[in-house]
Amino acid sequence: MRPTDFPRHLWPLSVHFYQNRLFLGRHDLADLAERLGTPAYIYDLPTIDHAIAAYRHGLEAWPGPGLITYASKAWLSLPLAQLLARRGLGLDVVSLAEMTIGLRGGFAPSMLHLHGNNKRPELLRRAVDAGVGAIVVDNLHELSLLESMRSAKDMRLWLRLNPDLLAPTHAYRQTGHHGSKFGMTWDDALAAARRIAAHPHLHLTGLHVHIGSQIFDLDPMLASIERLIDLAVAIERAGWGRIQALSPGGGLGVPYHPDDPAIALHTLAEGLCAGAADAWRRRHGGPLPTLILEPGRSLIARSGVALYTVGAIRHLSDGKRIIAVDGGMSDNLRPALYGARYTATPPRNPLDEAAGPARIVGPLCESGDFLIEEVWLPNVRPGDALAIPVSGAYHLSMASNYNGTLRPAVYLHTPDDLILLQRRETIDDLMRRDQPLSF
Repeated sequence: MRPTDFPRHLWPLSVHFYQNRLFLGRHDLADLAERLGTPAYIYDLPTIDHAIAAYRHGLEAWPGPGLITYASKAWLSLPLAQLLARRGLGLDVVSLAEMTIGLRGGFAPSMLHLHGNNKRPELLRRAVDAGVGAIVVDNLHELSLLESMRSAKDMRLWLRLNPDLLAPTHAYRQTGHHGSKFGMTWDDALAAARRIAAHPHLHLTGLHVHIGSQIFDLDPMLASIERLIDLAVAIERAGWGRIQALSPGGGLGVPYHPDDPAIALHTLAEGLCAGAADAWRRRHGGPLPTLILEPGRSLIARSGVALYTVGAIRHLSDGKRIIAVDGGMSDNLRPALYGARYTATPPRNPLDEAAGPARIVGPLCESGDFLIEEVWLPNVRPGDALAIPVSGAYHLSMASNYNGTLRPAVYLHTPDDLILLQRRETIDDLMRRDQPLSF
């Protein structure tokens, strides 16, 4: 492989070559794998900041106020919350734990938006008590819970519309079609707006839609925005409130594999915001609400690199190799869950000619425990490091302890330092919840 063949756009901005080795800033990734132990995840701060800047550039195409709100389901930890809060982002949460991490990480309650399709009464009470910026009402049952809540506090609500649109992505990532568990029908949304207008402590302040993730074609997202704007017009004409926040959700795609579309993030963000502005002008024409974007994957996926160590290697009669590493579906469920495709490279001698195709598998007791179905790699030996890019989103947040696997350590790479964000899980951590039998 020549440097010009290397899929540079899949790797963090700080990655570069030196003497046929792959570096992250001044750190040799192979040396890091040996020193830190594997599996290990490293997030590159310059790449995160670059993605934030891309969204801020995109919001310039919206002539009104705008806000970036991070979808914490992609991955959340206390230090990441601190980092994003300091950069002025909002936070999209769906659980009490995510809400608590956000608050402890320095987010003002008004910068939190509570999502989810089946919020328990206790979660709603805690969100109201904390004074979150918005509770995104997903269905009429949830609205009934809020109506019955004994609280003198005002509650700022958004309605999530199900636009009945099929996003061009994997079926498991489609969230805005007729059969989806998420969001209200048009008629239910109007009924909810009418009920909210009649309640003394409920205030409808925004509308939300989200049709799925890993989307590169903006047309379905813009169609969902048009339906959301039409809903705003209908609500305002009925006298049930003025829409102050308009959220088309998140879902912009990022390339994981060299064959994936390589569209610049700022181009997608600008196209989305410009399309939203055009739709608002044509279908509403009134004062502009705040446009709230909710990126998760596209904000942090590219910043992450997963490091593994090669173990057993099987050479098949057809020339293919099965290369086992010390991580798998316990730290990256995406390939098993919906066939997500990745690439990989050994940080030592990454530019050597490929010796043939290889399947990268993990150590767990499942045939579906694989990371990459096929990748062309140079010769590797047991003990060599292997690096997989675009590992920043939906790996650690869906990690498990299957087979007693311990979750990996996580680091943040800055231009000056390598900072531990989460230590490696220990067996004592794993057993801390267990209560020995007393008989």
